[in-house]
Amino acid sequence: MPTTTHRKIGRLARATAALATAMAVLATATATPAQAAAPTPAQAAVPHRVHVATIMVAESSTQPFSITYGASITEGTVTFYNRSLDISGYVKAVSASRTVEFVGYNGNLSCYFDETRTASAGTTRTFGFGETCDVAGGFAAVDVYFPV
Repeated sequence: MPTTTHRKIGRLARATAALATAMAVLATATATPAQAAAPTPAQAAVPHRVHVATIMVAESSTQPFSITYGASITEGTVTFYNRSLDISGYVKAVSASRTVEFVGYNGNLSCYFDETRTASAGTTRTFGFGETCDVAGGFAAVDVYFPV
């Protein structure tokens, strides 16, 4: 199997895990205190991510995000269009190099992307990029997080 295929499978698996995380968070938010205390199988299978923000399509097409990790921070916006999106912002690393990861997907995972941006210790890196999902409705959500 070509390396490109392995990467696509890995990205699809991460997008699926991200979707499972979002569903688990929603289930926990509506659960009773006793139900919320017990981890679900979806939570147990999710890879390690720190300080995750899931930005979903809403009535407003531009959604802001702000995530801190220690003294480091990433802030920006995700702008959803019919079949594409734009992401812009910055990542500021204070005492160590920090990478922020973006995973975008649609409802049936026929479209997804996985992008990273890294700032060296003591620097701020701006970013701005676009992605296309050429199916009806386009992207449904983008997870933004600091990977562990």
